[in-house]
Amino acid sequence: MLPMRGSVYTDVQGRGPGPSTSPEGLADLITSISTVGVLHPVLVEELSGPEDRVQRRLVIGERRYRACRWGAVNQPSNPRFEKLPALICPGPISEEDRRTWQLVENLAREDLQPGELAKALLLERSAILHTQLDNAGIEVSGEIQRLEDPVARFEALEKLRGSHANLAAPWNLVLRRLGLQITPRRAREIVAAFRSLPREMSADMDQHQVALAARTNLARLSRGRREAAAELWQAVKRLGRTDLLSAATQAQATNPALPAEAAASAAAAAHEQANAERAATLSRTAPPDDAATPAATGEAVQNTSVSGGTDAADPGEQPEQHKQQAPPPQPLETIADGDQQLPGDEPEEAPDPVDPPVLAAALEALRALNSQLAEGRTLHRFDAGSLRILLTDFQRHTSAGAERTAA
Repeated sequence: MLPMRGSVYTDVQGRGPGPSTSPEGLADLITSISTVGVLHPVLVEELSGPEDRVQRRLVIGERRYRACRWGAVNQPSNPRFEKLPALICPGPISEEDRRTWQLVENLAREDLQPGELAKALLLERSAILHTQLDNAGIEVSGEIQRLEDPVARFEALEKLRGSHANLAAPWNLVLRRLGLQITPRRAREIVAAFRSLPREMSADMDQHQVALAARTNLARLSRGRREAAAELWQAVKRLGRTDLLSAATQAQATNPALPAEAAASAAAAAHEQANAERAATLSRTAPPDDAATPAATGEAVQNTSVSGGTDAADPGEQPEQHKQQAPPPQPLETIADGDQQLPGDEPEEAPDPVDPPVLAAALEALRALNSQLAEGRTLHRFDAGSLRILLTDFQRHTSAGAERTAA
């Protein structure tokens, strides 16, 4: 337990002060800790300071630490703020290990945005590449190790790697170390969108919770037109409709001469028109409360599609709006080739298959167990629970393998 009063000096690492670590941003966490305490310990490293004084430096758990410090000052009578559960390890922890711990903690959050996920993927890939270079005797300068920008860091390490394909950091290893259940192809898409957009814009999109598909479309538009992409993002923000980013990008892709404001306005108008048409269609298809059923009246049933399909009537009797339909928009993929290879994205080797003796032994044991259960024998509830956990892991691993094969 790390005492909050009279504690040794703690140098905060990781997330710096900001909106999420202000008392207002910590309000819910402070309330939770005051009621049930801290459920997950922070990670702290012990360092040797001046005059043999022990210093403790926080590695992960910035928000929990700040919440407890606030509670110790402002609610001193609450015993839950007296000490903070902590895992204390001897330091110094290497920069790569520190980043990995911070990434793992960030990835545990359910609201992780694409920009944050891309940074995590790049930093973990950099950590693996750094290790590969060290093992090969290639020195990584301190200047590269101190780079905070994940793209710059990875590109510098890739430059050191050069043509040594055997030293690359494969995506399947990156995803396995981070515990992410996504395919390498999906990981490449996330990172490619992040690398193509300015860092400030990516962080801004995280704040507005912009989906990956919209970022990918904008990233394709920004190739050779970086200023146009930035103007388009600002235009949808000024409208207060960041959800229209994909539609505005499509409008500008169809007509490159269209100004950003006009593209955003066109997307908003198209969205409102689609809503109005949908509402009109729903109102036409909804029968009145006192209407007789088709079975009672003998009337023919007409199938109407809510998404804009035509009624099953004589083609000559279709309403005028169904006769003149606007041509479908051109797909955004025609803007540029979205599959161009980025540095460090060389094709990966397929993962090694399971050892045949292990598979044979597992099948034999499962068949024997199943046979005994069929004979009426029973399992202790703890053994049954262990099997269920293993089966859940097995399904997760086999599903991830199938996704990688499909990608």
